[in-house]
Amino acid sequence: MLYSQFTIEKVKQDFHLTTFEGVRFFPDSLETIVPSPRLQGILDDLPWAITVDSR
Repeated sequence: MLYSQFTIEKVKQDFHLTTFEGVRFFPDSLETIVPSPRLQGILDDLPWAITVDSR
């Protein structure tokens, strides 16, 4: 399919997809999750890693 011929309606028809619009994907409230100590350490070091451009 050429990009110029691409439409959401055509994709829905070709792949037999159904879309739901106007509904919330996430619930109104989410349960808080406490990060593990390891993840918290990674997140704490993140600003430093970005500053020194580590990869």
